[in-house]
Amino acid sequence: MNKAQILTMFVLLHLASIFAIFPERIISATSKGHWEAITILFLAELLILWMYLKALSQFPGKTVVDICNESLGKWVTRLIVLPMLIFLYIELLLLMYFQSVEIKAVLLQRTPPAATSALFIVLCFYAVWKGLEVMIRASIGLCILLMPFIFFSMMISIQNFRISYIFPIWDSGMSFFSNSDFYVCTVISAGFLFLGMIPSKQRLSFGKAAAAVGIIFVFALGSVYVPLLVFGQETVIHLQYPMLMASDTIDLEWVVFDWLPSFYVVASSALGVLKVSVLLWILVSLLNQLFMPKINRLWVLSVVCFTLYVFSLMIPDVNALNSYLYVNSFFCLYSVIGFPIIVFLAAQWQRKKVST
Repeated sequence: MNKAQILTMFVLLHLASIFAIFPERIISATSKGHWEAITILFLAELLILWMYLKALSQFPGKTVVDICNESLGKWVTRLIVLPMLIFLYIELLLLMYFQSVEIKAVLLQRTPPAATSALFIVLCFYAVWKGLEVMIRASIGLCILLMPFIFFSMMISIQNFRISYIFPIWDSGMSFFSNSDFYVCTVISAGFLFLGMIPSKQRLSFGKAAAAVGIIFVFALGSVYVPLLVFGQETVIHLQYPMLMASDTIDLEWVVFDWLPSFYVVASSALGVLKVSVLLWILVSLLNQLFMPKINRLWVLSVVCFTLYVFSLMIPDVNALNSYLYVNSFFCLYSVIGFPIIVFLAAQWQRKKVST
């Protein structure tokens, strides 16, 4: 496990959220100046990421749990981690449901939802069982296999662009701040949380992480503006899968690309499996370290996976999914902003105690 592999995982986890919910939510959050909302989200992530990496760099070989335990004590650490556990569980549940619905809609129309969800959770269970290091190493292969399809799916739609759809390009009132869909989009920042769970003495530098965020930012802009420039704001706001529909507007005569959306769904679903697996690993690790230290990790993983599978089958429809997303956005804001700030402050406090 080296820095290149960690950076690749960092990028892929962000892209998993971008291609799952990001375009639809940004387009719903504002009808103009979409780039403003995207830019603000990524500038906020850069600031929080700097604080997170700064805290980790001061304690080589230690995780965020170790830092908080030494500085705040185990009971306080449990309290500050609890909202993040709630966020992770709900996010896993929603990601599983979303990916299963997308796979069923495009690839497995006749397959029962229970079977699709079961296949998804089994893949994630196996990945978590093998461990984070294996997943990080596998991210290189996934990047090589998947990124060409995703990039091609985005670029091929250029021939259907209408540049006039980009206007108006400025939202002077920044109305998206009052829209709950904007805060749902903060879930993309959950892609950096795993960095604090790696007890490595070779931490990522902020410069490399910032460069990776820049690459992700370009893909985030593309995921929003590709369907926007193809359909226009009035039409695209009603689409459930904007990027998927944008790629479906292209009629290619090549045999291998006879139906481009299927390649896009396979690629985005593989990224979804990767993100669910990593978030599931974080959830199980936190539960095992802080709340269930005497219980075998495999049992904790099995129980969590079983409950996720059962609850995912109980989600009635996409409307219910939306309501859960809005509720989870509060826990998401805490997890990607509040928790890293607490870790940063705890690290500074612990450093002062050690120096004195």
